Amino acid sequence: MKQTGLCIVTLLGGALMGAAIAMLVTPKTGRQMRDHIRDFISDEMEKMRCKCGEHDCHTEVTEPIK
Repeated sequence: MKQTGLCIVTLLGGALMGAAIAMLVTPKTGRQMRDHIRDFISDEMEKMRCKCGEHDCHTEVTEPIK
């Protein structure tokens, strides 16, 4: 049980360090990064809904022009 707790703490610590490093080296502003993340998640959720048949998928999901 002790090893499991250590693994979880290590995983969370690594995730936090990775997120902090990513925020420090990204060339985008905070607002741009949040918008990019929001758009990415929205697009991926749309793709999942289409694959699961939750709604009608007549439009093609495309990547935004950078």
